[in-house]
Amino acid sequence: MQPDTSLDRWIYFFSHGNLPETMRPAQPIYQSWIRCQKLMQPMPWKMPHRAAGATLRSICQRKNDLLVLGQAALEDAYEYMESRPCVLQILDESGCLLWQCGHIKTRTALAELGFDIGSYWAEGHIGTNAPALAMRDGNPVQVHGDEHFKQALRAWHCCATPVYDNSGRQRAVIVIACLNHDYAASDLPLTLAIAREIGNSLHTDALLSETNRHLNELYALLDGVEDGVLAWDHNGCLQYLNHRAAGILLLDEQNSLGRPLPSLITLPSLLQHAIEQRLPLNHVEMTFESRKQFIATLITLKPVPDGEHCGFIALLHPLDQLRRLVNHQLGKVSQTFEQMPAASLDMRRLLRYGRQAARGQHPILLLGEEGVGKELLAQAIHNASERANGSYIAINCQTLVEGQFAKELLGSDATETDSGLPSKFELANGGTLYLEQIEYLPPEMQSVLLQIIKTGVLMRQNSSRVIPVDVRIIAATGANLPLLVKQGRFRRQLFYTLQSFELQIPPLRQRQSDIPLLVTHHLNTLGQHFHCRYHIDEAVLSQLRDYPWPGNDQELKGVVERAAMICQHNHIRMADLPEHLMTEKLAVEPESQLLMPVMSLQDAERQAIIRAAHAAQGKPHDMARMLGIGRTTLWRKLKQYQLEMDQFKNE
Repeated sequence: MQPDTSLDRWIYFFSHGNLPETMRPAQPIYQSWIRCQKLMQPMPWKMPHRAAGATLRSICQRKNDLLVLGQAALEDAYEYMESRPCVLQILDESGCLLWQCGHIKTRTALAELGFDIGSYWAEGHIGTNAPALAMRDGNPVQVHGDEHFKQALRAWHCCATPVYDNSGRQRAVIVIACLNHDYAASDLPLTLAIAREIGNSLHTDALLSETNRHLNELYALLDGVEDGVLAWDHNGCLQYLNHRAAGILLLDEQNSLGRPLPSLITLPSLLQHAIEQRLPLNHVEMTFESRKQFIATLITLKPVPDGEHCGFIALLHPLDQLRRLVNHQLGKVSQTFEQMPAASLDMRRLLRYGRQAARGQHPILLLGEEGVGKELLAQAIHNASERANGSYIAINCQTLVEGQFAKELLGSDATETDSGLPSKFELANGGTLYLEQIEYLPPEMQSVLLQIIKTGVLMRQNSSRVIPVDVRIIAATGANLPLLVKQGRFRRQLFYTLQSFELQIPPLRQRQSDIPLLVTHHLNTLGQHFHCRYHIDEAVLSQLRDYPWPGNDQELKGVVERAAMICQHNHIRMADLPEHLMTEKLAVEPESQLLMPVMSLQDAERQAIIRAAHAAQGKPHDMARMLGIGRTTLWRKLKQYQLEMDQFKNE
């Protein structure tokens, strides 16, 4: 049996937990009943939750823009409604009542139910209601009389519409509430109109705020840039001129605005052509004439199309920008990983780690003896990284003039007596700064380097201006940095920072299998330069492979180039090798204790065996006697270090 009245409908719903489909209210309202049935009873009435004190003030402060717009819109709407006995409310996205206006008796009646500033229209506490459904479903909703779940609200009619901002985020809910006999059919459309008006106002304010923010950023940028900036419209009339541009072009900043640019200065023909053709220019050197003076500068031109017309913005870079551009071009290196031949396991592993390092942004520390190719590896890392299009600036810290470290590294601003100098970090901005022999960097500059790495900004020597820099640091050393740290001669934190990605390049004597490839690579390079093809005897390759190479790759390259220069008919023979490669003792000056790379016991033992083999011409008995060990031990050591006796015989 189906219910005939609203009261019968309620009795049936609470008895059976549902209603026949033909007797159900709108689907959102019916679904709300089902949710509320699990949480509460129609009676008794409980006052809604309410925010007060500091909590309410905080909510209102955060919603100040909404309240300013909402109050005006609701007051205008109520005036239009000719003082009908209803209340207009604005709620935040959580259902908290922030502000209301309307008939005093209606407001009093709602206040008796607990609906006042700070009260929450929450379904989970007061049952089915229009604001809660509007917030939940995001659509305009009206709930009339017995459609409310709670008995206390069945005398009321409520309409609610959510307010959305330009990003589609729900910001508020607009509510019209009145007693059942006072409602009008236009109430729901009215809430929709008010919500749209507020939403449009929020969108307009957001656009205006965003526009003002961009303008402020633009003006701040234009005021702070070192370049001159000027703009003119399609008629050639000057619309904007910053102080820097006025100084460069010798113009009066105030009196020049609005005047045709050609009447102020003589434009170069290349610039006139670019303007006529609406072509952009990028760092083009030009000479202007102003007040009978010739002014050389770099110009970047940006067309600004406006329908059929076109205005222009120009950046004037002073001549020091030209020097930076030249330095940028000079800061290109060609070394790549593909140009680094490797046959040994250690070297292949090193190149693999180097490619991995190239993908990061962290500092890199290259370790290895003098001449192992640390800078070549640094160049390859740079060219394999996303900074390949940026500059590669190399500094040997040992060659910096004492007392000039700060000026060389940090640069200096121009003064009356000094033209100024850009810092090495600025020249390498967007690229890589390679610091060779980092151990020679003075302690004070170590601190400065650490700070720049951490903050990404620097200050020139005689300036308080903060300059942001984006530079990747690759440091290299052959010294024992941990020992220097213990001795207090190298900053611990800088060492740890540089050590974030450490690459150890093995000496050439530990990768003999690489020597033939290196020799071939050097000869091919020379052959391409001299348009010939070199040949080399196997005996020569064997001799080069067995030599310990205290000067490492650099020494090998020098030997190969010397042999190629003096050989006959492009054929390198044993006689073309330097004499010291054939003798037992090496013509190498001992390095200082500090800079001598630490050699492992295994390396020292292997080198001793090789020297003994050369001296004894591969005779085991003589070798064992020279080394002071037995022949059995000698054979075991030869096998351990993968040495063959035949290669030392008949030298």
